[in-house]
Parts: sequence; C-alpha cells; structure tokens
Amino acid sequence: MVAHQDNQTNSKEGRGALITCFVLFAIYFINVLLGKIRISYNLDLPHLGNVAEFLLLFGACILLIIAALKRETAEKTI
Repeated sequence: MVAHQDNQTNSKEGRGALITCFVLFAIYFINVLLGKIRISYNLDLPHLGNVAEFLLLFGACILLIIAALKRETAEKTI
C-alpha cells in the first residue's frame, strides 16, 4: 500500500492574501470597464481616479507577492 502524502499545493498559507488580491484586482478591472463605458457611451457613471486605480493595482500586486512567499515558505518547512 502506498502511504498518502500531504499535497503542499492545498496549503492554506497565504490564501487570505490571495483572495484579497483577487478582490482588489476585480475592483480595478470593473473600474476600468466603467471608465471605458463612460467614455464610449458618454454616460455619467461613478469612476475612480488615476491615483485610486494605481493604489488598487499596487495593493493587488503586493498581496500576490505576499501570498506567493507564504505558500513557498509553507512548502519549504515540511
């Protein structure tokens, strides 16, 4: 019989940072789409400014790096 080995890719380390990263990126993407719709159809939709877009994308990138580092650390400890 083969012993069951724990799959490290299912580790929960960094999952919160990864989910938050995806949420921030989704907000950024929706904002970009709203900006495009606003310009194309000349509608008055709420739209975040350039600085807010930058901060959303920057936060998503930082959280993605944190999630990757936590996952890598969890894989190396075992």
